[in-house]
Amino acid sequence: MSAPLILSPHPDDAVLSLWHVLAGSDPVRVINVFGGSPAGHRGDAWWDRVTRGEDAVARVRERHAEDRAALAMTAREPENLGFLDGQYRDGDPALEPIVDAIAAAAPTDAPLLAVAGLDGHRDHRLVREAAMALHGAGRRVVLYADVPHATQHGWPAWVTGAPADPHLDPEALWSFHLQGTGVDLAALSPRVHDLDPPELERKRAAVEEYRTQVPALEWESGMLSRPEVLRYEVLWPLS
Repeated sequence: MSAPLILSPHPDDAVLSLWHVLAGSDPVRVINVFGGSPAGHRGDAWWDRVTRGEDAVARVRERHAEDRAALAMTAREPENLGFLDGQYRDGDPALEPIVDAIAAAAPTDAPLLAVAGLDGHRDHRLVREAAMALHGAGRRVVLYADVPHATQHGWPAWVTGAPADPHLDPEALWSFHLQGTGVDLAALSPRVHDLDPPELERKRAAVEEYRTQVPALEWESGMLSRPEVLRYEVLWPLS
């Protein structure tokens, strides 16, 4: 079997969500789907403005360099497809070219690890839809919880083993964003990976390589101040 492909919407998603796969001894490839240069883009670049990025092309170069540094900690190298990050577009691209590009990059026997898109992020949703299209064509697909997007309201109790909050259901938001996708996480058998303290520290160090992104992500999700956000990683193999 060919090496699995992690379909990472952006530079950083693979490290944030699948450290245990990257840090393992088995071969794995990382494909940043929305890794294209935004030269001449028509979007509003809103996230760059939040993170004080004044030049979109320079910021993407910075993000690619950060990604290479983070992945180098696991002796991996990213591959970038040419699609534009959502902030650089004035709409969403057709799905078929994304499906075709992923199919061309992935041998037919390579498992695809794709974001589940659990908070409705437009780029994460497109990667999930492309993976589901390939799954329908016979490809082996595993969905993964996109950290920290999936943890806006914490992890479910079955992930952490902690008592459930009687007034909070994190999975309700997941279900909302999966409506109409044909994905029923409750019908699948999840795999939960609990990183041990040394693994978690290595992951934190890798995450901190994303210097242009961490302050804004930390403000949104508290992923460094709440150790449980990065500690757990969840996958759902599709039948």
